[in-house]
Amino acid sequence: IVAAASPLTFSNSQFYDAQGKFKEEAAKKAYFRLMEVAGYPISDRVRKDLWVTDFGLGHFVEIGLGGVTWVNEKEGNYASIEIFLLPNQMIPEHWHVPLEGENVKTKMESWVVRWGTTYTYGEGEPTAKIAVPIPKSQEKYVTVKHETRLNVGESTGVKKLGEKHWQEAGPEGAIVTEISTYHTGAAVRFADPSIKF
Repeated sequence: IVAAASPLTFSNSQFYDAQGKFKEEAAKKAYFRLMEVAGYPISDRVRKDLWVTDFGLGHFVEIGLGGVTWVNEKEGNYASIEIFLLPNQMIPEHWHVPLEGENVKTKMESWVVRWGTTYTYGEGEPTAKIAVPIPKSQEKYVTVKHETRLNVGESTGVKKLGEKHWQEAGPEGAIVTEISTYHTGAAVRFADPSIKF
């Protein structure tokens, strides 16, 4: 897979109607365009199962996510998701908690970059000058700034249960494979209380 010759560009207005409603189909088209530029195989499964979110914030170009869940096995406690990020798109700061009554353990996860570049942030010594711009709406919610840059073929992950973390694609965007324990949205906690996921 070869990196794009020029970065993809999108404007927020492409992804919202006149009433401000998030246009999921437009978001999916943007991710399919990212895949085409990356030379990523767009199978029938990817076309059918791609999901998108703007986290209910209304700033999809800056804060959003596309994904395909390959497997999410509660009994065996394992999962894998393909993550798609547009240029400089952020997955906002969050952490995972156990759900005792539902026999859900705290999620552990790692990421392998397939295309592009992504920057992951977690707990630890803060990086003096981080490489990505934090969207204005998230500045007051970002509490961890230990930066790990990931290029194609490189990986990292959360280092401990419940670690706060966030991620942002580089200027060309990123395609990332997440390998983790079982995932459920009910066990995710976001630093920004207005986020819907």
